[in-house]
Amino acid sequence: MRRILTAFGLSAALITVAPPVPSVAQAKPPCDQEWDAVPGDHRDGQVRVWRDVHCKNMLGHAFGDDRDWGDGTGEIKSASNVVSSVMNNGNLGGYDVVAFYDYTAYDWRYGYTCLKPGQFYADSLENDEFTMRTADPGKGKIYSANDAISSHKWVTQGDCTNFLDGGN
Repeated sequence: MRRILTAFGLSAALITVAPPVPSVAQAKPPCDQEWDAVPGDHRDGQVRVWRDVHCKNMLGHAFGDDRDWGDGTGEIKSASNVVSSVMNNGNLGGYDVVAFYDYTAYDWRYGYTCLKPGQFYADSLENDEFTMRTADPGKGKIYSANDAISSHKWVTQGDCTNFLDGGN
């Protein structure tokens, strides 16, 4: 009987002195982490772009419009036709929507799409499309926005008829 009590007592002692198992906190998705990294209300007046989905491998950010992401002269450089996630940290009111264009110089004939400030970001452009193209080649076809953006411009919501739907 003493052995049973001793074994029981030792088991009880181990249970009471064993440290609690820490709970594993869920890490926020990468785009949420990028959003949270902008101080205050997360509105610093910039658009941000990444090479890969889920806001990985940042290519640049800009306060103003950029007519050619590939010419190396604007705020966003060397990003033409390689972007897979975008974020709108624009200041609210007026020109707070970002229009992304399939061609340089804000040429909408080749398609465009927009990101509202309330959408925050589109973590993957793989399922997003530009408006229908109205210029040849490709007239009448709809193309993926993924790896196809060449310029952006700050516009009002009324300037857009097509919005990214992959964002929050």
